[in-house]
Amino acid sequence: MLRLALFLHIISAIFWVGGMLFLVAVVAPYLKSLPDPADRAKIYQVVGKQYRFWGWVAIITLLVSGPIILYFLYGIPPGGIVSPSLHSTGFGRTLAIKLSLVALIVLSSLVHDFWLGPKARGSARFSSIARIFGRTNLIIALLIVLFAVFLRAGGI
Repeated sequence: MLRLALFLHIISAIFWVGGMLFLVAVVAPYLKSLPDPADRAKIYQVVGKQYRFWGWVAIITLLVSGPIILYFLYGIPPGGIVSPSLHSTGFGRTLAIKLSLVALIVLSSLVHDFWLGPKARGSARFSSIARIFGRTNLIIALLIVLFAVFLRAGGI
């Protein structure tokens, strides 16, 4: 069970974060090279919708596999993440930061994908805000990966 959870967690993180990096580093610069703004918007909407579905599959997989990993690898039951004794350790503090970032990015992704994204289709203002949210989510995702590395090293 642990190995399957680890595999799914890592693959989902790779897909989710890698997809965000691909959108920012490859798709967005390519779209800027297109002369027609309508073509740019249409391509970004198609790519974004397709990525959104698989991105949420990855998020859900991460949210399910994470607690399994905490339990089987570290012996932390779901209710144990609020334990004061856990948070008195470097590992516990690191876990708290990582889980706070996870909560933040899930909420931000919900806003980005299901509120800002649809509004951005017809509004330059909302398009700009959605772009800022998307890039901020990428930074948060990279911080989550960083804190995951810190966790494996015992915490900060």
